[in-house]
Amino acid sequence: MELTDIHRQQILQAAQTEKVLVFTTKTFDAEVQEYVELLLGEYLKALGMGRFQDQLLFCLKELGVNAKKANIKRLYFKEKGLNMKVEGDYSRGMAQFKSTTLGNQDFYLDLVKASDLTIRFEFQVHQGCLTLAVKNTSELLEWERRIIMDKIAKAQRYESLEDAFAEVLDETEGAGLGLVVMILMLKNLGFRGSFFSLYTLNQQTVARIILPLIPQS
Repeated sequence: MELTDIHRQQILQAAQTEKVLVFTTKTFDAEVQEYVELLLGEYLKALGMGRFQDQLLFCLKELGVNAKKANIKRLYFKEKGLNMKVEGDYSRGMAQFKSTTLGNQDFYLDLVKASDLTIRFEFQVHQGCLTLAVKNTSELLEWERRIIMDKIAKAQRYESLEDAFAEVLDETEGAGLGLVVMILMLKNLGFRGSFFSLYTLNQQTVARIILPLIPQS
């Protein structure tokens, strides 16, 4: 996947007119990740924020992988005949989720491709801020949201990864350390306040980063 001159023009136009730039995928495999990197790089260059590319790419990859895992999790529970909304079923399913899906990646990749589940990336400039959003078509369960937001709240209080590591690591949910790294990294760049949100809207899970525009001088 490559950016054509038409793609670059569309990206520039979106950045200049505050239109939402959208990219949708099902797999978020290595090829798609490379394309997202090109897309983000071109978009940030149009905004004069190219120096933040590596850090924001980390954020998008983290959110993209989490969205992919969430979609796979729904298919995994369905395939196992378990109801995610029943706490006992959820606990039983999650006990084997990581080992089962990692050991059968091709099988679950085929399930994702055959499903109607997607991952949607959105880029937008609005009211002096850059918004990066990753949406997936799997509704976030309340206890999943509580676990994640608890980690984010704790990460906001720490100044280093070493301070946060022992307290926020959660092997059951697949660590969650990436979100903590993301928050700490953006804080260390000078971004403060509630720049990250996670919520459900119209049966979609939305992870959103909103940062003030800081063009290069």
